[in-house]
Amino acid sequence: MAKKQKNPKHKEAVRRKANAAAEMAKLGLKLDDDQSLIGFVFSHLAVSHLTYLGLDSINKLCKTFAGIDVCLFTQHIIPSCIPSLCPVFGVSDLVRWHDYPLIATSIGTTIEALASNAPIVYHYAFDPEFINKPHMESSDMRPAFCDPRVRVVVRHESHKELIEAEFGIQVCDTIIPDCDAEALAKLVLTEMKNAD
Repeated sequence: MAKKQKNPKHKEAVRRKANAAAEMAKLGLKLDDDQSLIGFVFSHLAVSHLTYLGLDSINKLCKTFAGIDVCLFTQHIIPSCIPSLCPVFGVSDLVRWHDYPLIATSIGTTIEALASNAPIVYHYAFDPEFINKPHMESSDMRPAFCDPRVRVVVRHESHKELIEAEFGIQVCDTIIPDCDAEALAKLVLTEMKNAD
């Protein structure tokens, strides 16, 4: 009786699973960890410096880390400047977002994210945009920086100093340049895992 040969597709599946497990281990996670879902909240996905860098980096994250699921939420549903490799939802869908972290990219998106059930909202302050909002009262902006569920992350040391002085808060010591989704995911997922 001939020996049964293994399916070559099985070998490929085992290899892919091992690669995905190795990639997740770089973030201190396992493939079966619950904390492998992240949401990013953008004002819009049209052409802007933040959106281009963010979408490009998120697409790279999706290609590199098969074990991390990413969802995008946007205040304005319009065609994106780069095709997204992950699902895109309107901010109204945030009401169904439970127990997973959100990374918001502006004052407005952080305030929208606070309406969700996310245990923590990371406000990625790409720019100190509050300087250019003379029509917005400081009290209207405070929740985006001072709410107990908000953790502020910046892309430059000078932004950190400016936000700390303006709002009297402690900004995350980790500086993440140019909306680096992999660095943001590593920070968020590591903190969420350590909080458990």
